[in-house]
Amino acid sequence: MGMTSMEEGDAEDAHFDRILAAEAAPGARAQYGPRPDQFVEWFGDPHTADTVVALIHGGYFREQYTLSYMRPMAAALTDRGSSRNRSVAVALVEYRRVGGEGGHPHTLEDVEAAVAFVYDAAAGERSRDVELVVAGHSAGGSLALSWASRQPEDGPAVRVRPLAAVTDLVAEVRDHLGEGAILEYMGVRPEEDPGRYLEEDPRSRAALIPARMDVQLLHGTEDQTVSIDFPRGFPARLWELDGADHFDLVDPHAEHFDEVVRLLVG
Repeated sequence: MGMTSMEEGDAEDAHFDRILAAEAAPGARAQYGPRPDQFVEWFGDPHTADTVVALIHGGYFREQYTLSYMRPMAAALTDRGSSRNRSVAVALVEYRRVGGEGGHPHTLEDVEAAVAFVYDAAAGERSRDVELVVAGHSAGGSLALSWASRQPEDGPAVRVRPLAAVTDLVAEVRDHLGEGAILEYMGVRPEEDPGRYLEEDPRSRAALIPARMDVQLLHGTEDQTVSIDFPRGFPARLWELDGADHFDLVDPHAEHFDEVVRLLVG
């Protein structure tokens, strides 16, 4: 007999606790703005890397969740990606969050500033383009999609790789998912201020994503935090990782992680 939904949710919570307990050294810190939470941690050398990943952590936009749980992934992505006949550097992005100075629109503004900083730091004065990947987990995946929808038509090709992403802010509020996290983040219900949602909601803005953005979503079929029904309704290629939960996509010890590395950096 399989586990009940409650048991599956408990198992997923325990998986997150294991990731939180994992020790990983921080990367080299660089500020992209003047506020305390406006920084990235570099894993690998952005000046020599063939591929640079801007990696945006999740946590339902809430201040108590920091980039620290993604450090093991950032380090592993740098190492395993670089073993595939290329060098990879990862910029793990911190940003202002709800409970501190964040929330709409400040959080997304931070992500836009961070990605620009990452690309400029990596491109430098090179004579050739660096390959840019913008990836994010959970709420970070939502921010990656929102970022993509706000970019101009002209510019370099970018891989956009949302992992277990929140793709529909309106539905999240309607169904009171994440214990009301999206309503806290947006500050108002969609029926009260639809324009605010049109500024950020990935599902509402999907048609605005430029063709140069190669958007491919990754999602576990057993995700108990963000249902796989969300990415199935988003107009982009979806890779369903059979049996994966919400945190398998960012856990270097998970059996699915090599597939995640392949889809992120080739």
